[in-house]
Amino acid sequence: MRCLALVALIACGHSGPAPAPIKFLHTFSPDETELFNAIMVEQGLPVEAKLAPFARGQQVIGEMLRAGKNCPDLIRIDATWLPGLAPQLAPAPAGNEWLPEAAVSDVAMPETIDGLVVVRDAAAPAPASGSVGDLVAAARAAKHAERKFPLGLRVDGYWLVPWLRAHGGELQPAGLGEIGDTRATDALAEFAHLFGDVTAPPPPSGEEAPEELRLWTSHDVAYWVTGPWQIGALKDRERLVVSSLAGAPRGGQLLVVPKCARDPAAGWQLARVLTSVEVSKRFAEAFATVPTRKDALAASPALVQQIYAALQTAKPLPRSPVTPLLFDDLNPALAAVVSGDATADEAIAGVRRGWARLTR
Repeated sequence: MRCLALVALIACGHSGPAPAPIKFLHTFSPDETELFNAIMVEQGLPVEAKLAPFARGQQVIGEMLRAGKNCPDLIRIDATWLPGLAPQLAPAPAGNEWLPEAAVSDVAMPETIDGLVVVRDAAAPAPASGSVGDLVAAARAAKHAERKFPLGLRVDGYWLVPWLRAHGGELQPAGLGEIGDTRATDALAEFAHLFGDVTAPPPPSGEEAPEELRLWTSHDVAYWVTGPWQIGALKDRERLVVSSLAGAPRGGQLLVVPKCARDPAAGWQLARVLTSVEVSKRFAEAFATVPTRKDALAASPALVQQIYAALQTAKPLPRSPVTPLLFDDLNPALAAVVSGDATADEAIAGVRRGWARLTR
């Protein structure tokens, strides 16, 4: 029998009608998708996989599940989407020994742990502590004529969180405080001031990831605040050391089965494959993703175990349906301050007005 490579990966060699493919909506990158497809062929699992939109993913998937039509059997979601989707999800089976940071809900199988860490060149001295102040001090000491911008940051509200927490704030409407409270304003001003000082001016929107990789590869950056999603793309992993950043956000990717799934059992079957030691190890080796099972972490490369250790001081963002929506107002406000188009006071006042509508 000759096999045909279609959108659905159908196992060959069976008599009778082929099994219906497992419908899977995912958030894998193109490279991760390629590995996933190869594993499905090896496992003989028929899967019809589609890419989920990450931007406003919670709302798009939520609307689909509430409609209850053409639902996937399994969905890979960001952990911040879970509170808004939980009412439409089926209970997850028990049985795996999850890492403490991973077991976040009884309606999800955790697949990966991620968050912000500090990646430094092995030739660069370690910051005196994990605080944002000591990180900036270390970067400033590494600055010279050939390395004008030794600290790698991104103009994104997720990257602002350690600075906001250092000032006693939190990424939630109440955490910004009332008008007149300077916690968020001070944090935003301090963060924005780093660009053009010890951090390179930001590239055009959408070019952040390749520019960050270029600056690291060229040794222009000595200290880089990033996550496993970028570390996995590095070819020279032997030159890097990973350490913690106080107040860093921690998250992850979860596997969930909607109540409206055509075949929930098949969905959980695929989830068990994706969280198995064998598959988790392959993703960890290829992409530096941190697995969620104790035995899978033990089988992962030393770099992945470094990332896991560095994330021990990180903590999740507030678990609320509005958390993913906060970035819609925060990110453009942050970009405006970095570009000099607004002051921190003006930007935070606008963010507070925008967030007020989410709490009504």
